[in-house]
Order: sequence, then structure tokens, then C-alpha cells
Amino acid sequence: MIILEAVGAIFSIIGAYLMSRSTKADTRPIYWGFVSFFISNLALLTFFTLNGKVPVIIQMILFFVTAVLGIYKLTNERKRDVSLISIILFVYLFILYLKVLPNMSNIDFTVLPVDLIASAIAIYGSFLLSSKNHKTRGIAFICFFLADVIFVYIGYVNAFYFFMVQSIFYLYTSAKGYANTMKEEIEEFKGSLRKK
Repeated sequence: MIILEAVGAIFSIIGAYLMSRSTKADTRPIYWGFVSFFISNLALLTFFTLNGKVPVIIQMILFFVTAVLGIYKLTNERKRDVSLISIILFVYLFILYLKVLPNMSNIDFTVLPVDLIASAIAIYGSFLLSSKNHKTRGIAFICFFLADVIFVYIGYVNAFYFFMVQSIFYLYTSAKGYANTMKEEIEEFKGSLRKK
């Protein structure tokens, strides 16, 4: 299971880094970020299913959907990407059917309030992130920052150390993503402060 957590964390960090590199005009890093999140979400969905974290499972399913939507909305090669996603999903579902479903009865599924709050904030941010409006994407980065403060705690308490490191890195990428996305507004705000 630690391999799933590690793969999920690594691709998630790559995705967050790419997202943080986007600007108002350049959405290409966001596209590649969604590709990384597609990989990460499949790994983390399986990891959190095996650990019975219901709110995070729901979050990973919705993150997976937003990753697919993000790829679909931002790709320059829609036909190619739809084919690749379909093939990957077929293989994933086949492996899930063979390896995970037979063990589902042994998993203790839980819903903790802290998991629910963090996941709800992150889900809301994820839906906002695929927007072409840079101000909406700015709000998404604020949501991610708040959720990741909670996820650092969740990772520590549950000994999900790769997930905790990923969430710590996300604090940086959320702040960086907000700064890059809202660069013009931040510069205007700084300019207005200097005039006063």
C-alpha cells in the first residue's frame, strides 16, 4: 500500500507544481497538472479505499472527475486524450476488480469530521480550478491552502507520511499558484498601497 501512497504523492506534487506555474494567459501547465493528477488520483483513490477513509475516497473520485474534465477542456489533442483515458480506465477497473474488490469486506470504512471538512474544501477548490477565469482559479488556490493545513494534520495522525509531505508541499504550491494567477491584481494592490 505504501507504493500507492508514494506514487499518488509524487504525481500529486508534480501536478501541484505545474498548476502553480500557470499564469492568467498560459493554461498549458494546468493541462499537464491535470494529467499528473489523473495518475495521482487513481493511486490515492485505491490507497484511501484500502484504508477506509470515506470522505477522502469521495474527494479522490471527484478529483479524478475534475482531472478528466480539466484534461478534456484544456487539451489540444482531444481524440488522443479521450482514447488514452479510456484505455487507462479499462485497465484500472480490471485490476480493481481482481485485486481490491475481493478484499472490501475486510476494510473498516470510517467518516471522521476532520476528514469531511478537509475533503469538502478541497473538492470545492478542485471544481473552481478548471475555470478559465483567473479570479475563480485564485479562490481555488485559497481553498487548497486551507484544506492542506488540515490534511497535514490528518497525514500526521494517521501515519500517512507521504500524504503529509505532499500536503506540506501543497501549502507552498497553493500560495505560489495564487500569486502567479493573481499577479496583476497583487501588483495593482501593492501600487495602491505605495500611493497612500
